[in-house]
Amino acid sequence: MNDMDEFSKSEEEIYRQRKDKLEELLQQKNSVLLPSYERTSFIREIREQHKEIETGTHTDIKVRITGRIMNVRSFGKLLFYDLQDESGKIQLLIDNKDITKLSKAVVKNLDVGDIVGCQGDIMSTKKGELSIKIYEIQLLTKAFRSLPEKWHGLKDKETRFRQRYLDFIANPEAKKIISTRSIIIKNIRAFMEERGFQEFDTPILQPKAGGAIARPFTTHHNALDFDIYLRIAPELYLKRLIIGGFEKVYELGRVFRNEGVDSTHSPEFTMLESYEAYADVEDVMDLTEDMIKNVFSSVGIEDEVIYGDLSIHIDKNWKRREMNELVSEAIGMEINFESDKNNIVKQLQKKEINFEGDSIGTIIFSLFENHVEPNIKEPIFVTGYPIEVSPFARQRNDRGLVTDRFELFMFGFEVANGFSELIDSEEQYRRLSEQAKEKLTGNDEAHLEDDDYVLAMQYGLPPTGGLGVGIDRLVMIATNQQSIREVVPFPLMKPD
Repeated sequence: MNDMDEFSKSEEEIYRQRKDKLEELLQQKNSVLLPSYERTSFIREIREQHKEIETGTHTDIKVRITGRIMNVRSFGKLLFYDLQDESGKIQLLIDNKDITKLSKAVVKNLDVGDIVGCQGDIMSTKKGELSIKIYEIQLLTKAFRSLPEKWHGLKDKETRFRQRYLDFIANPEAKKIISTRSIIIKNIRAFMEERGFQEFDTPILQPKAGGAIARPFTTHHNALDFDIYLRIAPELYLKRLIIGGFEKVYELGRVFRNEGVDSTHSPEFTMLESYEAYADVEDVMDLTEDMIKNVFSSVGIEDEVIYGDLSIHIDKNWKRREMNELVSEAIGMEINFESDKNNIVKQLQKKEINFEGDSIGTIIFSLFENHVEPNIKEPIFVTGYPIEVSPFARQRNDRGLVTDRFELFMFGFEVANGFSELIDSEEQYRRLSEQAKEKLTGNDEAHLEDDDYVLAMQYGLPPTGGLGVGIDRLVMIATNQQSIREVVPFPLMKPD
């Protein structure tokens, strides 16, 4: 086999020739397409356990391994294959005179991309390359198409995300990112359960879209003949569990928001939501900081987090700052929730500072989003959110326009959101009614009224602290990736 020849052939020719090779091999009884293959070792294990083998040594240590052929080199009577499994890559050495008759037929018809099982002895070449000297090889799966850009890796982003499986084959870094994601999710679940939280599944299809200010995806249930929504958050069902007597609950799963797509936003993303009875916003911030530090530690980040060209230290206690204080510092003028709106508007216009909003709360929030949020690099819990943008958060006892809510920011974007939950059913009904009015005026992100949730609250929601964490963004930071598509196994793509 001369793999370089395939560059000049069309995909149709390659497909046909590889198909012919398989047909030839199928004439050899028991040589190909076995339903299973018993291996004794992963490649990483072989590398770790036998890295001290002396150069040029041939051992009698026998192994059975499996994987995909990634490269082939021919030197006279010797063939060298690079074999890759989930854990790593290793060189196979094949001398045609030392393999079985069936193996010779397999070798004659092998191509880059084929999946094989093989047996051999561990050895080290004269150049010190840890290898496996093969005496038997079997074809388990024939690859009918050649791997893209075999000699340079898969580079084109459009191809990478449309055919993600090729990306994982060709780019070890892409595969490592997704493996890290799995480690992080596993660690979060362990962290939550160690602290007594129970994980529950709540409905993804919901009759009301609630729990966050966002535009939902809408579909139709044919059998029951009514419109239904993909959830934008599991919040209201998890709080129903708190009402039902479960005191520490969480869910780690997918949520859906019919909104724009950019480097930190995806219409389908993974979120952790948790609720703890008899806890408040301060307790939730403590939990959040401990959990995220634990997540970073699970992937080897103890002190310094590097993201792009920035680095931050996470070992000290994270700051907690009031939103209006941060806004006042950023725009160079004092503003708080007791400020006179008309006076503030005049001062902002005089300073030519852009803002939106028709209340002091929405103005402060607009100023924060535009002049503070993008500049936050160190981890900061921003506290004291206006009631207008926090329909499920509890009001502060001393400031009716402010809620006991926080958002955690680092590297210029939000990572987590939490608050002391609103437990007053009448106040909740009033806020949802206000949201419903906004929806009628054209605000697609406003909440629908949810009489069933209000009814549940009337049976008594205990004081509760709630948390939401964007898992994809957390993985972005932990793996130093600038795009959310890099940390999702199969990102949503517009049809080609």
